[in-house]
Amino acid sequence: MRYGKIMVVPGENGSRFPFNSSILIADEVCTIVDPGAGKGIILDLKSRFNIELVLNTHYHFDHIAYNYMFPEARLLINEIDSTCFVDKKELARRLGMVDCFGEEWTDGWLDRIKEPNTAQSPYSPQNRHEWWLSTLRLDGTYQWGDTFDFGTTKMTVVGAPGHTGGFSCFYFPERGLVYTGDIDLTAFGPWYAGRDSDIDAFINSARSLGELDADAFVTGHEVGTLSKKEFKLKLEAYLSIIDHRDELILSALSIPHTLHELTELGMFYGRRFLVDDWIRAWEQMQVRKHLERLLRQGVIKQAEEIFYR
Repeated sequence: MRYGKIMVVPGENGSRFPFNSSILIADEVCTIVDPGAGKGIILDLKSRFNIELVLNTHYHFDHIAYNYMFPEARLLINEIDSTCFVDKKELARRLGMVDCFGEEWTDGWLDRIKEPNTAQSPYSPQNRHEWWLSTLRLDGTYQWGDTFDFGTTKMTVVGAPGHTGGFSCFYFPERGLVYTGDIDLTAFGPWYAGRDSDIDAFINSARSLGELDADAFVTGHEVGTLSKKEFKLKLEAYLSIIDHRDELILSALSIPHTLHELTELGMFYGRRFLVDDWIRAWEQMQVRKHLERLLRQGVIKQAEEIFYR
């Protein structure tokens, strides 16, 4: 799908994680946003376009996976998330690995992603070598509110914290288009399982996108391109999943539980997927975010490691 010089590039497998829909701006400064559509797709784009600039909306794997395929291009990410490129241990900290498994596990993880032949998990890309390759360098940063001029196309960076601390959406006002990235309206629901994630900030950011003067909202995964009316309608159903998750935890807390015990229930990802360390960490971090939210609301209480209604 094209909007002037802007091309929406759907990812492999319907842009389902760990692939995403990328944006190509085939203008005077040819630019790709979030090159995670898939290796074959990226190779095809490289063969047809002289891409000079790579922009990442945030540091998650599916949005940076093929950064390394553009050694000749400048690579930029938002200033807040940029430390994940400078320090790979910061990457592990923000992803919740240090909180869940400790520093020693993290050191082992860094050793695994450094090697191209590390055994892979069937459920997540946690050990993929692209983690290492695509965070080896960074040429600069951008800030929320910055404007990019690609020639005949202009783009404004919209700050949308919640998914990550520095998560950014890209707004093309002259084309009435917004790239919403991981405010993606998928059936799974919002993702806020990082140390730097925040549920309430996610909700506020998502709703603020719907107020932009645009009529094409391009999600990073699965859903694709929606009109403003469609986006706002689907957005409320998407955000309601947060309340449903609260209800799941409150139901489980009819019997007092620890964080570990709640994690073992697999309420969000399913128990069979908890054999994957990365998914286990996401489950634990997301449960923790909800517990913190419910504590703030005064709906639950905590006594040492025990949570109860």
